[in-house]
Amino acid sequence: MSRRSAYDLSNGTSADKGADWRHDAVCRDEDPELFFAVGTSGASLMQIDQAKAVCRRCPVQTDCGEWAISRGVADGVWGGMSETEREQEMRRRGLRVNRAVHR
Repeated sequence: MSRRSAYDLSNGTSADKGADWRHDAVCRDEDPELFFAVGTSGASLMQIDQAKAVCRRCPVQTDCGEWAISRGVADGVWGGMSETEREQEMRRRGLRVNRAVHR
């Protein structure tokens, strides 16, 4: 699955609990590639910071982060959390990180 399709929050079902928050997401007006930096140093860190800045002004930041955590999403910035931060939160909660979800 491509990063662009990973960013597409719709899974084609109406049964997706909590789907309504997506309509209010500030990132809908941003380039999806912003949220999927390649790497964790140099220019990638700046890109991650830019993505997090978008998240900070988003009214559904918490919902987005919880959505990503509950599904084990490994890649990208979701809910203002980098891949590493989200992975740490998932481990803190005793959840499994699914590295194959969006690769």
